[in-house]
Amino acid sequence: MSFVGEVIKMEKYTKIAAVVVLCMLAASAGFFASSLSELKGPAEYSDVDTWGGKGFPAAIPTPAVMPTPVGRETPESQYTNANTERKIIQSASLSIEVEDFQASSDALIGIVERSGGFVSDSYSYVTDTGHKRGDITLRVPTDEFLQVIAEIEQIGAVKSKHISGEDVTEEYIDLTARLNNSERQEKRLLEILDIAEDVEDVLDVERELERVRNDIERLTGRINYLENRAELATISVALYEPEPITHSWGIRDAFRDAFEAFVSVIRGLIILVGYALPLLILVGLGWLLKSKLMPKLRREKQS
Repeated sequence: MSFVGEVIKMEKYTKIAAVVVLCMLAASAGFFASSLSELKGPAEYSDVDTWGGKGFPAAIPTPAVMPTPVGRETPESQYTNANTERKIIQSASLSIEVEDFQASSDALIGIVERSGGFVSDSYSYVTDTGHKRGDITLRVPTDEFLQVIAEIEQIGAVKSKHISGEDVTEEYIDLTARLNNSERQEKRLLEILDIAEDVEDVLDVERELERVRNDIERLTGRINYLENRAELATISVALYEPEPITHSWGIRDAFRDAFEAFVSVIRGLIILVGYALPLLILVGLGWLLKSKLMPKLRREKQS
């Protein structure tokens, strides 16, 4: 009886050992399979097991990083690709005393022509003493800006000089980026217009297209203005001949002041008469009524 019990017990232990060995083998196989899947790479949706054949993925694959679509630029790339050359608007103004206005003006024009610039505005006049004065505005290339100023200072005695520069690089880059976006939007609207069939859709696209084109024209005009001002510097020159220094006793000024005072008094009297005339008319009517009509009325009443 004890022998039979020992046999049964051994069979029981043998089955348990076999189950443990099978479990260990299964675990090893699963670990080996997972290692192979990791070496293979991320699973695709088509290779993922489903839960019970219901179509749900057993594991969600890690999405890959989406590349930037071809032909589409990010705002950072737009600023990187834009023209980063600095745009500086340079200007200067000088006041110069010269002996001969006409000769100095001709010399000034010669300096500008040699530098590759031009005269954009010129104005001159003669004073009461017969001396000439004038203002001349010049446009010269920016790389010749300082050299031209140095040559202009040799024309006469410089009484005042002011040089300034305005950096418009940031505005220029911003306008360029907005212009590129508007042009791409115009191209896209033209593509939509080609495939649009409904009349209402066509009208909506045309209205939007007109707005975009107006923006393009406005941005293009501002960009061209900044480019022109940055490429050509502006120099304003005031030329004048010295006025003669004269000494006077002031008799002429005294007569002039006396005449102006006389005119002022006459003007004041005329204004005073204008204010007093209505009052004088009313007083005269009252006196006439009292002195003429009232006695006549009393005599008629007594009679």
